[in-house]
Amino acid sequence: MASEGDVWHLVEARREDGTPAMFRIRNVEPRPDQPRIFVVEMPYPVTELSRLPDAASYRRVAQFEEQWLEPACAALGWTFVAAKTEDGSVFLYLYGNDDPLPMIEKLSPFDGSLGFFDEQDPQWDEYAALRELLEEAHAMPPETPDPAPPVDRAAAKKQPAAKKKPAAKKQPAAKKRPAVKKQPAAKKQPAAKSKRKLKR
Repeated sequence: MASEGDVWHLVEARREDGTPAMFRIRNVEPRPDQPRIFVVEMPYPVTELSRLPDAASYRRVAQFEEQWLEPACAALGWTFVAAKTEDGSVFLYLYGNDDPLPMIEKLSPFDGSLGFFDEQDPQWDEYAALRELLEEAHAMPPETPDPAPPVDRAAAKKQPAAKKKPAAKKQPAAKKRPAVKKQPAAKKQPAAKSKRKLKR
């Protein structure tokens, strides 16, 4: 399970077609003993204009991660590295050994609609692409307001001085996360909802 020292980063991104995508990326070191990337696709009903999950769907994803995915990773010695949410599906990225069947057996009873995909990635290239996305988001400069138009001082002197109104209390500005255009595509992310059946 996730330890107290784990650091997760949240990145807001957009695909080229403008569809929002949310990434959660964990700060971990690649492990040569886990050469296979394993992706769990968890569909959710699209009810928001953003096509991101509603509150009930977020709670369901959190329940799956805390009560199913993290215990399975702890039992099998696998590493949960990232999650991507976009357009009706949450994709959960894990790294493990060459036998994905025990993980499938642990997770599939949660919901028959789960999809499972895996392939060899001994260099952790997919995770490197996710980290690159994170670094690009951190490197983007903060948004700056548009410069004020030049003031005609001569015209301003002719105008009567306006009465000063009491200044409103300033509200703390909400921090904006950078919108990232680039998005790493999972090497085996499905175009359809079909599941890949693995032979025993």
